[in-house]
Amino acid sequence: MSLEKHNNQRIFGLDVVRALAILLVLFSHVYYLIGSSNPLLISVSGLFGFAGVELFFVLSGFLIGTILLKMFLADDFSVGSLFIFLKRRWFRTLPAYYLVLIVNIVIAVFFAYDISGWWKYFVFIQNFSTYDIVIFTESWSLSVEEWTYVITPLVLFFGYKVFKNNKKFGFLVLIVLLIAFFHLLRFNLYLHITISDMQAWNLAVKSLTIYRIDSILIGFLMAWGHYYYKETIKKYCVYLFIISLHLFFLQFVVLNVLGVDIISKPLYFMVFYFTFSSLTIALGLPFFINWETAGNLLRKPVEFISKVSYSVYLLHYSIVTVLMKQFFDVSKFSSFGLLGFLLFYLFVVFGLSFLLYKYYEKPLMNLRDNS
Repeated sequence: MSLEKHNNQRIFGLDVVRALAILLVLFSHVYYLIGSSNPLLISVSGLFGFAGVELFFVLSGFLIGTILLKMFLADDFSVGSLFIFLKRRWFRTLPAYYLVLIVNIVIAVFFAYDISGWWKYFVFIQNFSTYDIVIFTESWSLSVEEWTYVITPLVLFFGYKVFKNNKKFGFLVLIVLLIAFFHLLRFNLYLHITISDMQAWNLAVKSLTIYRIDSILIGFLMAWGHYYYKETIKKYCVYLFIISLHLFFLQFVVLNVLGVDIISKPLYFMVFYFTFSSLTIALGLPFFINWETAGNLLRKPVEFISKVSYSVYLLHYSIVTVLMKQFFDVSKFSSFGLLGFLLFYLFVVFGLSFLLYKYYEKPLMNLRDNS
């Protein structure tokens, strides 16, 4: 069962994380929308996009990890349990994904875009071990999530009997071994290829499912820690948040100033960069887990953005941004006109996302919960 079973039991801090994550991703594509070639804006946009997706990965890992941990600890963990878990997970993610995917394909056909390998998107292998994404570019992270929630329950299921007499220790061991396995995959890649720029790194490492699953599994570690040491972590959550902020500053500011990049430190960027990022976010997560409520003035807009965040993620780039680029020539806009255009863009994104959430996502989730 989710930590947020009912709306009146929502944890405000987790809504803050979702809202922050989707806003970071949303604004990471502004440079493309307005056709800017400013290197600083592009660099900041890249950081925003990466941080936003990593927030989603770790938060999702924490929430789903909590569910799987409780399943693992139960005495009736079975194949039936796995099917129930997958049914609930797929009811939440697949209907909206497939609807938006079909819209993407229709748009691509209409504008004569390349849609080679379109079928791969339906089984989430468009970026499994090679990057074959030509449309719906934001789908790369959804592939990482979907494969995580197939592979991890299976590993836990087969490891269940091995650790039946010590489930607390067993869950932790299995997740750590999985994390180590994906590190070894990246290390093997490091030994066999040379990457000389961040664009190649993005396509060969960052956006491939087999090299990114451990980012979500870091959230599983936080789920385990929160389950067994909730009060201790709550006691120190502010200190952990401060450490998280310092680590974020170290990784994304200090190391950049010191000239640490893919050329000078390829081992770090290919193997440990994602680990550092996920652990940084995971350390800050308890602060938000324990931020249970807020006043209506802050709670309502944050909760709204959180609820529609998945729809925003699906719609904002490959549909709204791509279509706006087709029909608006922003190079002719004044500064004031550009600001108005950005506000119009946000209105369209959140308006369409609200409609998708209210009339498609939510009814399907209600059907899931009532079945």
